[in-house]
Amino acid sequence: MTSRSHHHQARVALSPVTLSRIPVRCVAAATTAVTLAMVLVASPIATPALQAQANLSTQGFGYATGQFSSRAQGTGGAVAELDPLSPVNPASISVLASRMLFFQVEPEYRTVTSGAGTDRTTTARYPNVFGAMPIAQNLVVSFGASTLLDRTATTIFNTTEFLSTGDSIPMSTTYRVDGAMDDLRLAAGWAPASWLRVGLGAHEIVGHNLIALTESFADSETYKPFTQTRVLGFSGPAMSGGFQLLSKWLTAAASMRQGGVLHMDASDTVLSSARVPNRYGASLAFTGLANSFLAIRTSRDNWSALNGLGSNKVVGVDSWDTSVGADVAGPTIGEHIVSLRAGFRDRTLPFEAAGQKVKETSFSGGLGTAFAAGRVLTDFALVHANRSAPSLGTTEHAWTISVGISVQP
Repeated sequence: MTSRSHHHQARVALSPVTLSRIPVRCVAAATTAVTLAMVLVASPIATPALQAQANLSTQGFGYATGQFSSRAQGTGGAVAELDPLSPVNPASISVLASRMLFFQVEPEYRTVTSGAGTDRTTTARYPNVFGAMPIAQNLVVSFGASTLLDRTATTIFNTTEFLSTGDSIPMSTTYRVDGAMDDLRLAAGWAPASWLRVGLGAHEIVGHNLIALTESFADSETYKPFTQTRVLGFSGPAMSGGFQLLSKWLTAAASMRQGGVLHMDASDTVLSSARVPNRYGASLAFTGLANSFLAIRTSRDNWSALNGLGSNKVVGVDSWDTSVGADVAGPTIGEHIVSLRAGFRDRTLPFEAAGQKVKETSFSGGLGTAFAAGRVLTDFALVHANRSAPSLGTTEHAWTISVGISVQP
């Protein structure tokens, strides 16, 4: 399964909330159930009038990494429909001639700028791991886990609580969400002819959000800190299929994922249901140069299918994800070719921030080569993304380093 380790913190200043309560902890306990339900879908940026910054990318149920391998990241995702290391088109795994294990790591360094200043965060992701094995002539099976949506964030804000006695006390509230939706895929790819590849995949979308709420007070002697945690889980099936058509100069490919019912539960109790988002993608690549690809890809993601899984404040955005890129043969080191990559990507992120769509454009570059007599393949990509929601007056810039290692045991 995909594992991840995150460090992310954003500080947001909200307007004071007036409560009449005796004592403080009684009201905290009474409101925690409502608060925890809201935390899952609360935007780190709540309104344009906030006096501090958080982020634009991990709204709603999280940030969509794209499920691209490091190779595909280097091309902006343009070769994802052709890349066996990206769990996008199951037909692509049919090109693997031997057993393979693949692991990927992607730290992201994010800077958010608003009228209140600048906030910097780091998130370490492990978005893709899988293994593949040929089982018959031109037939390959694989099993892997990849990140569909990643959401890990900590939001801290300060308020002043007013007591029924007329007194007031400063209070600090910390919301922490640590979670993701992962895509477990069992796939098979078959090449029945030299010009045709087809594939099918069975998916289970799983994951969880660990939600923690902590209230602490300036007068820690009189009012003790209050902490409560809750774990929300996700599960639902999906199916995928795809094909590739090959000629001497061009390769065309397309794939789709059809989602089933997705449940959100807590302690084995179903809280709400929606559907796994459908996805449709297609690409065209020029392959007339040896060991080189010039490709364009677009996909349509039906993120609004997740509406209703959380509160009505979660608004999924059905969006296009389009990229153009190149993966070309470069210099030779020893007996191995170094592949050079570059790409551009334009898309809308899955969830709104304060009612506004978030746009992302990114430029990427990378390289890849083989070691150990061709049994170890290493890919490296560097991605610079710009994210914005113009009317919020907030921008986000991120550098992502993607490293993928493939081993043929």
